[in-house]
Amino acid sequence: MLLRFNDGWEFAKGEPVHFAPVELPHDWLIADTSNLYQSGVGWYRRELDAGFLKEGQRLFLRFDGVYMDSTLYVNDQYVGEWKYGYTAFEFDITEHIHKGPGNILLFRVNYQTPCERWYTGAGIYRDVFLKVKNSCHFVSDGIYITTFLKDGRWHYEVDAEVETGGRPYEVRHTLLGAENGIKAWDVDAPHLYMLRSELIVDGEVTDIEETRFGFRTIAFDPDEGFFLNGRHMKLKGICLHHDLGALGAAVHPDAIRRQLTLFKAMGANAIRTAHNPPAKVFMDIADEMGFLVMSELLDVWRQPKNPYDYARFFDAWIEKDVASWIRRDRNHPSVIMWSIGNEIPDTHNDAEGGVETLRRLMALVRQHDPKGHAPITLCSNYMPWENTQKCADIIKLIGYNYGEKLYHEHHLAHPDWIIYGSETCSTAQSRGIYHFPLSKSILSDDDLQCSALGNSATSWGAKSVEACIRADRDASFSLGHFIWAGQDYIGEPTPYHTKNSYLGHVDTAGFPKDSYYLFQAAWTDYKKAPMVHLFPYWDFSPGQMIDVRVCSNAPWVELFLNGNSLGKRALGDSIVTDWQIPYEPGTLRAVAYDENHCMVAQTCRQSFGDVESLRLSSETFGELMFVTITAVDKEGRLVENANCRVRVSVSGGKLLGLDNGDATDYEQYQTDNKRLFSGKLLAIIRLQDGSTPQITATIDPSDIPVRKIELTARGYTVTARVFPENATYKDLYWRLTDAGGIDSPLGSLEVSENGLSATVTPKGDGDVYVRCAAKNGRGHITLISQCKLTITGMGKPFLDPYAFISGGLYNCSNTELTNGNERGVATLRDGESHVGFKDLDFGDYGSDELTLWLFPLDKDPFTFEVWEGMPLEGGSLLLTAFYDKGSIWNTYQEVTYKLPRRLRGITTLCLVFRQKVHIKGFRFRKFEKAFQRLQAAECDHISGDSFLIRDGAVEQIGNNVTLVYDNMDFGETGAGRIELCWRTHLSKNPITIVFSGDGEELRQMVEISRADNWDTRVFTLDSRVYGKKTVSFIFLPGCSLDLAWFRFLE
Repeated sequence: MLLRFNDGWEFAKGEPVHFAPVELPHDWLIADTSNLYQSGVGWYRRELDAGFLKEGQRLFLRFDGVYMDSTLYVNDQYVGEWKYGYTAFEFDITEHIHKGPGNILLFRVNYQTPCERWYTGAGIYRDVFLKVKNSCHFVSDGIYITTFLKDGRWHYEVDAEVETGGRPYEVRHTLLGAENGIKAWDVDAPHLYMLRSELIVDGEVTDIEETRFGFRTIAFDPDEGFFLNGRHMKLKGICLHHDLGALGAAVHPDAIRRQLTLFKAMGANAIRTAHNPPAKVFMDIADEMGFLVMSELLDVWRQPKNPYDYARFFDAWIEKDVASWIRRDRNHPSVIMWSIGNEIPDTHNDAEGGVETLRRLMALVRQHDPKGHAPITLCSNYMPWENTQKCADIIKLIGYNYGEKLYHEHHLAHPDWIIYGSETCSTAQSRGIYHFPLSKSILSDDDLQCSALGNSATSWGAKSVEACIRADRDASFSLGHFIWAGQDYIGEPTPYHTKNSYLGHVDTAGFPKDSYYLFQAAWTDYKKAPMVHLFPYWDFSPGQMIDVRVCSNAPWVELFLNGNSLGKRALGDSIVTDWQIPYEPGTLRAVAYDENHCMVAQTCRQSFGDVESLRLSSETFGELMFVTITAVDKEGRLVENANCRVRVSVSGGKLLGLDNGDATDYEQYQTDNKRLFSGKLLAIIRLQDGSTPQITATIDPSDIPVRKIELTARGYTVTARVFPENATYKDLYWRLTDAGGIDSPLGSLEVSENGLSATVTPKGDGDVYVRCAAKNGRGHITLISQCKLTITGMGKPFLDPYAFISGGLYNCSNTELTNGNERGVATLRDGESHVGFKDLDFGDYGSDELTLWLFPLDKDPFTFEVWEGMPLEGGSLLLTAFYDKGSIWNTYQEVTYKLPRRLRGITTLCLVFRQKVHIKGFRFRKFEKAFQRLQAAECDHISGDSFLIRDGAVEQIGNNVTLVYDNMDFGETGAGRIELCWRTHLSKNPITIVFSGDGEELRQMVEISRADNWDTRVFTLDSRVYGKKTVSFIFLPGCSLDLAWFRFLE
């Protein structure tokens, strides 16, 4: 007998006192979004009445998953512990209880962070069960069903593990539900059957187990790919972490079903449970819905990625965890691969140890799945390197994380390897946020969002969704791929330090992003489910050039603006086509056509006004209702950029949380009010007593953010108008940038006194973007509007190396580079990257002190090179620099280097890396020429009767020699002394020092005395010298000396 045992528990934090009732499954961290990773100890307590237990029966307490490091006490007696947070375990508590009421179960969970690289939640976050067994019983997870096809008929075999104390027994198996014959389990028709197993001892049935399973065959071929029931099939997979947005890590089967329903409509047929075994109910739903599952065990082996991850338990616990993992799920027809690890550094850093652990894990899996219900695989981002390739050669079935460029090379070199994309894509996108233009790749911006337009690529992932799809399509031998990630998850907020990921194609609230529809266009058949999707929304500044994108699974699409066709296009091998259109109010409509040019689908986007009211729609899965709250204008049109605050009240149900999918929103999930994000908000409600809840949503008039900033330009002046006009927040923030949002050197910006306009002062030719933004009461920019201006007639611009130069301003390289965090640039992981910055103007003095901000992905020390000029264009190596600060994830660290010589004038700086490094940017220290020790020969002009330049000195200075030094800036502090270094055989050498500039001329007489060897002396000036000057040393008739150097002193 198996009983769900989630009710009646209490919870306390810290110490086992002051318990309060709690509902299981439970994640205690999700209740406070400001402390999602706070270490702590949680205690669960429950009273158990064991009066139902009969003589000789055993009582087991089973946990499907507890995060993490847990210990059970029963009646103050230690029973046992379990370390890993993602595998099921159970305890036989029979000897620790007494019959009747009053048994106290006390369960301790020790959550320590940092543990995983993502949000894990903490506590008893999966189901708990109470199992009652007779003394003779089936061992837990001991039923093992193998199906096979022979002579066109389905067969099955069963192995069963029993505990009878040595007594003879018989096992009887009965297949249920097959009265009309057996049908194969398939992704499109997931037929399932029940096997009833009866244990018979001394003629009596002492135990009954019912196991659900399906009949299917799977096959993997290095050249042909994957086959299900003999039918070739590409894996159209998604990677999923386990949290459920506002519900946290606590398992809600109905939320999982909603989640997987979304991905079924997307066209996905496979799921990778990254990077851990999922909940049992997840596997049940995958079976029912027809998903293929790669079940993954670990993100680490023996080498840790975080101080409190599983590596500290690996050696002692791995055998128990593999047994739990495989035995629980080996009968699920959905499981097609067992992944024993993700991005495991052991395979890369430790050739012998990595192979040894790999073999050990493979043996453990085969021990519990000896008939090979699913093959063993490994998912790795280390496939460019030899050590991990050795592991691949052992396991043969190998997943590549972001290694598509290696597919064809490795397929030829290793024809027995079965290759697939275990982790691909990793484009970043925020639902409903668009950073223009599409042609400019923009990873990070002031609003801490990522563009959903399709131009926000990470440094390691695909250049675009389309590129990801093409890479898989062009590798016919590949099994397919698993895109990262199906849905946004809490944690890993690359490229920022916000709350949740941007890498999903559905946000945490379960609202699809535009990229979702790109995959839907690639993964579905227009003959069965035609679709067309149009983005972005349609509400911008008049005349602003907008990139409009249309994707479809049909062969043809056409775009209309206000009824006028903008062109009908064949998609061919593509899934999306783009237009650039100056914005005008009205309606955009996209139409999809079949091969006969018959319309099969259409969609539209309309311009809209300010929010007038709210609209609610709902869908119910089991006991959970998911209510989508949107805003509409007075004409009933969706306001797709609405961000107003909404208050929600529920009667006849329980409001579990609100979620808008905004990674920057740290307001609590468990609240009754929240802002819309890109026009949407989700309310999750638990039904009560089977009745329909009453939901009320109202706009909060005390918090009205700016939803739109409309910009108009006249000449170089840009004026802003905010919508709605009664917005609570009036402050606007202006910047002048390039297309990527980097401060532009082409001009400066002056903001008007009322803050509603700004004027550009041009400095160089080119395109600039005047940005106007709002914070809407937050600590960061939440809304950006921009207006493009073109500057002409100012000449070629140069970069100032003494100001911060963003890595994103690189303008030459030997290879295609990718976006770095914070508008930086990222180098290649397994090649040589030349990151060049041309047209740096160091001035006539220059600098030799370089400060860089670097974020390497690997923690090991490394060297890189600093060049003047490009290495492949005759440049010169300046320095081989050493970096040893390690790696802090998503964090740039500052390093400073001294070059062997100063860079001067207009030149090129190139940084050469041979590993993956994000470069935020650099700055050179500016040395004021006037106060540096200047070699005499560093003069800008020299004239006279006789002189000789040697080793930086000017020697044999004779009559009427003049040395001129331009651009000597003495600033507001000024100079009052000068130090000279000379030698001369004459007793007196008269020199006139002339300071000219700012409409004045000052003269200073200095007399140099005899010095047979180099000598120095400080002379006091008659008057302090200020501001920018040209300094001339005039050597009067009768002079004869050598001048080595000089410098001015304050």
